[in-house]
Amino acid sequence: MSFTVTGNPDVEQLIAGHMRYIRQAVLEAAGGMVRCIALTGGFGRGEGGAAPDEHGRLRPVNDYDILVVCRQDGWLAWWRLRRRLKALEPALSRHCGLRVDLACKTPGMLASAPLTVESYETALGHQVLWGDGSVIEVMPWRDAGLLPPWEAARYLFNRGAALLWSQRMLEDEPFTEPIRRFVHIAVQKARLSWGDAALILHRRYDAVYRRRPALLEACPLPAELGFIRPAYAEAVQDKLMPAFPLYDRSQLQHLLDETINHHEAVWRWVETERGTAQGHGQTFWPSFFACAAPLLRDPSIRLSLSARLYHLIVTAARLRPLTLELWGEHPAEHLVRVLPLLLFLPADEVPWPAVARRLGCLGRDWERSPRQILGRRFIRAWHPGPPY
Repeated sequence: MSFTVTGNPDVEQLIAGHMRYIRQAVLEAAGGMVRCIALTGGFGRGEGGAAPDEHGRLRPVNDYDILVVCRQDGWLAWWRLRRRLKALEPALSRHCGLRVDLACKTPGMLASAPLTVESYETALGHQVLWGDGSVIEVMPWRDAGLLPPWEAARYLFNRGAALLWSQRMLEDEPFTEPIRRFVHIAVQKARLSWGDAALILHRRYDAVYRRRPALLEACPLPAELGFIRPAYAEAVQDKLMPAFPLYDRSQLQHLLDETINHHEAVWRWVETERGTAQGHGQTFWPSFFACAAPLLRDPSIRLSLSARLYHLIVTAARLRPLTLELWGEHPAEHLVRVLPLLLFLPADEVPWPAVARRLGCLGRDWERSPRQILGRRFIRAWHPGPPY
């Protein structure tokens, strides 16, 4: 199986070399703790992106998603292996020239994986790099028609967070080529999330990018969302065969502003369909912010004690919200409520003290420039570490 849609032998050989290097690094760091190493994501499905470099040679772009499965179950085994893997990521990313994400799971985690887009795509599309691939085959989810509507919201949340980060970059940092590429990719991924959200809501999602634009044509959409289909087709093409136009700052700012406006319209439609918010105009997102039930998982299912303990640890380490609400939930449940306020509302409509409490901001320093300061705080909690 190839790694990219181009099948170009030079880029395929380059990626294969990267996979051997990553495999060896993982085994040297934690071989006795590992049962399986697999490539997931677009490259694992044979749909990874490749674009010419400054010399015209095709190079892989975006990131490598690597799944490393523990040899045994148990939180201690998982924590020890995950810590070693995270320590490897910076050096591996430098060597490969693109971000390398090392995910760590136990066999039990895979067997009991919740129904998410990530679980579905991992189960259907991966390439085993080393070890016993049967441990991934036990993942239960193979039917995209079962994907729940909150997975559409998860897509829009994560892509919206990257749009907020892009906004901060264009406002606060020198305009460099890495920033130009980051913002371009964030825009294209946001456009992908619009079509993917519609496909999930209409139970037509598919793990293969190339099949999704045709499936989207069969999905009824509100007239005001007519921009989704052409934007989605363009974004799928850019995902498979990336191009990086030489925007200047003003052009890229205009594109980002337009994308954020469209993202708000799509996300509002999704949450209206889900019934998670009430009201119209500027009252809609404060209503969403105040929702008491979990927004990114099935609210009817009570989490296990071990899951709540894990969420408490992660929330305490990453966010420390100054409220007792949702402390047993993943920190994303706090962040998803804050993001639309930061991204879509005018400053005088945002309940800044409530946002600051949700983001764990002590003191009143954020009052000097709340959108910038709390926006940066959000980004650090959502994505610890550098952007590239």
